[in-house]
Amino acid sequence: MTFRARLLLALLCLALVPTLILTLFALNELRQTTARWYSPGVDRALGSSVEVSRVALTRVEATMLERADDWAIGMGAMPLDAARRAGLRDGLREAGLDLVQVYHRESGRWVLRDHVAPAGVLTAESLDVGAGIDSALSSDRLVRSPQGVLAAVARADSATVVVTGVRLTPDFFEQLRQIVQARALYGGARSLSSLYQTELLMLLALLAIAIAVGAFMVARVLSQQLTHPLRQMSAAFERVAGGDLETRVHESGAAELRSLAASFNAMTASLAQARASLAVAEREAAWREVAQRLAHEIKNPLTPMHLSLHRLKKRVDIVPQEQRQVVRESLEALLQEVEHLTKLAERFSQFARLPEATLEPQELSALARAAVALHEPERVSVQLTCDAPVHVRGDRLLLSRAIHNLLLNALEAIEASPDGATIEVLTGTGAGEGWVEIRDRGPGLKPDVRDKLFEPYVSTKNRGSGLGLSLVRDIATQHGGRVTLEDREGGGAVARLTLPLIEDTL
Repeated sequence: MTFRARLLLALLCLALVPTLILTLFALNELRQTTARWYSPGVDRALGSSVEVSRVALTRVEATMLERADDWAIGMGAMPLDAARRAGLRDGLREAGLDLVQVYHRESGRWVLRDHVAPAGVLTAESLDVGAGIDSALSSDRLVRSPQGVLAAVARADSATVVVTGVRLTPDFFEQLRQIVQARALYGGARSLSSLYQTELLMLLALLAIAIAVGAFMVARVLSQQLTHPLRQMSAAFERVAGGDLETRVHESGAAELRSLAASFNAMTASLAQARASLAVAEREAAWREVAQRLAHEIKNPLTPMHLSLHRLKKRVDIVPQEQRQVVRESLEALLQEVEHLTKLAERFSQFARLPEATLEPQELSALARAAVALHEPERVSVQLTCDAPVHVRGDRLLLSRAIHNLLLNALEAIEASPDGATIEVLTGTGAGEGWVEIRDRGPGLKPDVRDKLFEPYVSTKNRGSGLGLSLVRDIATQHGGRVTLEDREGGGAVARLTLPLIEDTL
């Protein structure tokens, strides 16, 4: 069997097998879902909900009418005294009702004269159902108020009525009507379920057939487009394996093949650059090995030196009085130098073994503010413009270290400046990237080291290790970003760390 025939068969199987499995699964799920949905249990549940609501409502109405009649007969004189009100409250609690009201006929309308609620239940005194009393007396003696009250009315005399009621949700009767309507609609839909199932089955079957035909046609075209470019690609790889880096292939065929051809051409074009980059990488690895050894060799004697200096510092008091100050100053200077060597060794160690970045969502402005907060320069002020959030993905520790190094570089650049010098720290976004920028008014960049600032052990300071900017460059590369250091208009330098924004914020 030829490669083309095998490819055609494989593509067809890859398209048809999942389609058939998905179709059979969908048909089975459709039958089961329809059977579960249009089941007698659902119809019975809807019917039961209607009946339960009606029975409960009928019982409440009967209770209200009974209590209204009883209390109307023994209402007595108005207003109600304390004993009568207490008895009404007890009766409301026993019957499960929410209110009893007394209305009097005045000027052709019913006016609320008294209102009693069960003990511990607060109801609005302004709850007035007088507008519905006349129509209730002429029909079933029930008032269904838009305020959410269901009440029963009973005459105490020709000008006085007693109203008992319960509070309901304002849309109670509308909900009951919707339940009745839903039951009717469900019954109608059930009768059409078999027809719907047949139609859906036919639709799925036609869809499966259409997918099968389409898959066959696409597989055939793809097999034709793949075979010829693949032969060309195979021959090209053989030439490259023989050392011919000038080999190129024609970008034709399907989009994936064109992309593959373009990648192949780009690969051969970049092999020469890769050779040069390999030399740079080897040199970088050598620098890191040197840094690791230096860090090890420097750290070993620093610990005992530090402990010895502290022991000597504790024994300054045994030195003659006239020599104590000199000894104390000398010890402080030695401790400072040991601390400087410790930091230098730490920088060597960091450069030699930069940890892997753990990429998590970070807010660049917050990291910049935190880095500035760690520095409290006496003669220099730091102006922050980091109000807008800049959301990037990166390692908090590494990004903080990069910003710290850039800020420290700016502070050291203006250490000889007069008092009142200012460093500006800004953040912002643009073109799908976020950046933090640190501007100083130092001496700017020296032309002889401008192109080598980010190489290891290149420094413009007398006490610099030449590793700070190299670390920043490596951290930026780990995060898919970049770092630049340029002269600032008007004097000074501008360092910018640029990182890709999180996609959700683009």
